[in-house]
Amino acid sequence: MTTALVISDNHGDRAILERIVAKWADHVDVMIHCGDSEIPATDPLMKNFLRVAGNNDWHLGYVADQEVVVNGCHFLVTHGHHDRVNFTLTPLMLKGAAAGADVVCFGHTHQLFAGVDRGILLVNPGSISLPRGQFATIGGTFAVVQVTPKQFTVDFYDRDCRVQPALHQEFNREVAND
Repeated sequence: MTTALVISDNHGDRAILERIVAKWADHVDVMIHCGDSEIPATDPLMKNFLRVAGNNDWHLGYVADQEVVVNGCHFLVTHGHHDRVNFTLTPLMLKGAAAGADVVCFGHTHQLFAGVDRGILLVNPGSISLPRGQFATIGGTFAVVQVTPKQFTVDFYDRDCRVQPALHQEFNREVAND
């Protein structure tokens, strides 16, 4: 099993990242930041995350996309602004398929999302500091993703690290026919 914490769009709110790192760093296999941290890549706090550049992170030392394999699970991380995620998830899914990703993590929309397309989990943790959309009243969210050979499980948490049970999602992984 692989467990990943996925967060995005804190927009300079350093304190929330410090609290989440302190609480979660020892309980997950990887911590992923999907961009718009507005904190330099050289900041020691950001070293806790596999991280990418958001549209507000120019000149802060981040790359556009990152990939990592953790316990056999292949993650692709991007912010999403170059992939038109405000309009469609197709380019993002195609990018994930081309990379051979099991999980694609993205941000930018400030709206939480989890779904599976062609066996790839697409997950947006929402914005931890400036949420939008249907679940904005939660006040900011991040996601914890668990991946097993047969299943993806996604739980969303609020800024106080409280799970949001109504947002729990489980997806069976599609098994390719050889």
